[in-house]
Amino acid sequence: MDDRHYYVETPEVVPISYTVAGAASRCLAATVDTLLILLLQIVLGMLALFLGALEQVSAEAGSIVFAVWSLLAFVLVWGYYLFFELLWSGQTPGKRLIGLRVLREGGRPIDFSASAVRNLVRAVDFLPFAYGLGVLVMFADRRARRLGDLAAGTLVVREGLPITLADLTRGAAPVTLPPRAPEAPPTPLVPNLHLLTPADYALAEDFLRRRDRLGPAPRAELAADLAATLRARLGLAATGDPERFIEHLVREYRVMLDS
Repeated sequence: MDDRHYYVETPEVVPISYTVAGAASRCLAATVDTLLILLLQIVLGMLALFLGALEQVSAEAGSIVFAVWSLLAFVLVWGYYLFFELLWSGQTPGKRLIGLRVLREGGRPIDFSASAVRNLVRAVDFLPFAYGLGVLVMFADRRARRLGDLAAGTLVVREGLPITLADLTRGAAPVTLPPRAPEAPPTPLVPNLHLLTPADYALAEDFLRRRDRLGPAPRAELAADLAATLRARLGLAATGDPERFIEHLVREYRVMLDS
């Protein structure tokens, strides 16, 4: 099982792979966020001191200023992560800087309830100090999740590189297939190929193009599902290795197109 990657299969049978963020990168992002929170608290404290000195009135006014500062500091500590994770779809300034994002299981974007749960449990992760318990749990969990992630059903992944227009215009990489036997006839060796749609052929080609990026288990499962679908389309019996069948199908479909 590949623990470094998290695989999600869409209803269109297209696999999406996420790289799971490790404990080191997550701790670095948390350090950035903690420093920003401390900086904002210092700014709030200086502002409170300034307003208290400006008032120079009764102790009651000073108590009000202190109460307002305490309330704002509390909201900052507990609202910082919730605010940014909802604003930036699972990213805080620290995560954005390091290139991380929080997702719900299944690859879905984080919502209010998931963000609230994972950040409320942050108080437990912090015990006994400096995220001690959270780091231990991350090292123990195969997807580097802390207690907050386990409670909320979330995980932190690395952001993929953005796709530019130049990337799209380069075209897809060609699919390399084993050659046909020299004695093979000029006509396709797979029966009923005319029943295969261009979308079916494109899906088979896309699997062959992307299969090396998949882990062994997702690759085998996806190949079996795709081969079963294509065989059912052509009315063929389910025999032989699924990947070899898909390669054979794509090669013979090209023969049909060229004939």
